[in-house]
Amino acid sequence: MAFIVRREEKIDIIIAILVLSLAFMFAFFCNLMYGFTQCINPFSIIIYYLIAMLGVVTAFFGHEMMHKYVAMRNRYYAEFRKWNLGLLISIITSIFGFVFVLPGATMIYGWLDKKTNGIVSIAGPIYNLVVGLLFISISFIIKFYSSIFYFLGQINIWISMFNMLPIPPLDGSKVLRWNITIWITVFIITLILTIKFVF
Repeated sequence: MAFIVRREEKIDIIIAILVLSLAFMFAFFCNLMYGFTQCINPFSIIIYYLIAMLGVVTAFFGHEMMHKYVAMRNRYYAEFRKWNLGLLISIITSIFGFVFVLPGATMIYGWLDKKTNGIVSIAGPIYNLVVGLLFISISFIIKFYSSIFYFLGQINIWISMFNMLPIPPLDGSKVLRWNITIWITVFIITLILTIKFVF
């Protein structure tokens, strides 16, 4: 099946990226823990927002497109749909220094058996896990802008771990229904990496 991105999906993705970028800017740079002191001038806000957006594009956008790609490879039509309440929750939680990443979901049309649903669901967290470790590794190897690469790694690892929580409708609940061993393995890895590199 061809990889199709309709206009409505593009709009939803753009809105989700813009809002999530704001949420991650608050969570990592401008939250109550810091008293918002790091965002006291427009230049700082713009820089932090652009860095957060880079993280969101590599993490959230890549995550959702991986779901879409794997679903379409299995001959299912899929497209991302934003969730306005979820985006609002993401913003509210970010003010306190963490992000409940609830921008929406990639909707898959048609009936999926447990295995196919599990494979499509785990594709996003695995993508984030690989990309997150890659960015973290780069941050240790090079010194030029190493903090930005580390930040990109943190966002990817956080989104991977958050999505592997066994709570419907998150990816983890579908992976758990498919294969408990795979869920436990991936969840423990993402949890350890989150504790080590994010908190």
